[in-house]
Amino acid sequence: MPLILLSGFPSSGKTTTTNRLVTLLQEQIDKTPELQQKHYSIVVHSDESLGITHQDYITSQDERKLRSRITSAVRRDLSKNKFVVVDSLNYIKGFRYQLHCEVKNLSTSFCLIQTMCPVETVKEWNTKNENPWDETLLNELIQRYEEPNAQNRWDSPLFPIFTPTDKIDTLMPEISNIVFQLSKLNSGNNNVGGSNDSTVTGLARPTSATVLKQAQKSNYLQVLDNETTQVVKLIMEKIKSNESIGASSQGIRLLINGTDIDEPGCYYIDLPLYNLTLPKLQRLKRQFVMLYKLRSLETDRIVPLFTDYLNKQFNE
Repeated sequence: MPLILLSGFPSSGKTTTTNRLVTLLQEQIDKTPELQQKHYSIVVHSDESLGITHQDYITSQDERKLRSRITSAVRRDLSKNKFVVVDSLNYIKGFRYQLHCEVKNLSTSFCLIQTMCPVETVKEWNTKNENPWDETLLNELIQRYEEPNAQNRWDSPLFPIFTPTDKIDTLMPEISNIVFQLSKLNSGNNNVGGSNDSTVTGLARPTSATVLKQAQKSNYLQVLDNETTQVVKLIMEKIKSNESIGASSQGIRLLINGTDIDEPGCYYIDLPLYNLTLPKLQRLKRQFVMLYKLRSLETDRIVPLFTDYLNKQFNE
C-alpha cells in the first residue's frame, strides 16, 4: 500500500497534520465497505517512534544513520494491505528519491505532504514544544531544507499545506483518491453510482469557505514566478550598484515602484543589516511561490505580498 511522506521545517506542524491525516484515513476505511474488505491498516513512523533525537541531525554521519532507520522501517512495513506514514523532516531530496525507489520496487503508490510555515511561526511554535529544538540547530536545518519540486517524480504528487491557517481536511479528496485508488474502485463497481457518490468514497467534500481555490488563469504559476523573479532581480541590482560605488547596501530601503513611500501603491523592501546573497533570495522566493501557488491571487497582489513577505523574513 502507499507510502505517505511528510516533509517540512522542524516545528512546522508535521505531527499535528499526521495525526489528523491518520484519523481521516481510518474513518474512511471504517465507513467504506469496499475498503473494509481489504483489511487495511495504518502504520506511523516518526523520529520519536524510531528513537531519533534532535542531536542525530547535528552531524552528517549521524544523519546517515537516522535515514537508514527510516528506510529500514519503510522497507519492513510497506506491504499490500498496510499504509506507511513517515512523520519526519525528510528534507533532503536524495533521501526522498531513495524512499520513492522503495515504493517503485513494490509497484505501489506514493504521495508527499509538505507542511509550509513561515520561519517566524516555526520559531514561535518551537518554544511551545515539550521538546524544543536548539535555536542554532533549528536555523541550520531551515537553511539546509531542500524544497520539494512537484516536477520531480520522487516529489510527486505533492500536497503543500500552509499549516498556520489550513488543515489537511481540504486535501483529503485528492489524497484519498491516490492512496485508495478510488477511481479504479468506483469504475470497477457498477452499483456504487460513480465517483460522485460520497457514501461509497467516504469523502467529506470541503466547503467553498475552506477549500483552496485553484488559480483561474492558466498562466497563473508562470506570472507568480515571473513577478517574484523580477523583485529578486531588483534587489540584486541594488546590491551590485551599491557595491560598484563602494557603498553598503545594508540598511537601504529599496522602492519597488514609485518614488515616495507615501504614494498609493508604492511598495518597498528594507534590505537587512547582513550580507544578502542570491541563493538566500531564491530560497525565500521558492517558499513564497509554494505558499501561494494553490491560491487564486489577483496578479496585482503578487508583488505587494512578496515584498511584505521579504520584509518579515528580513526583520525576524
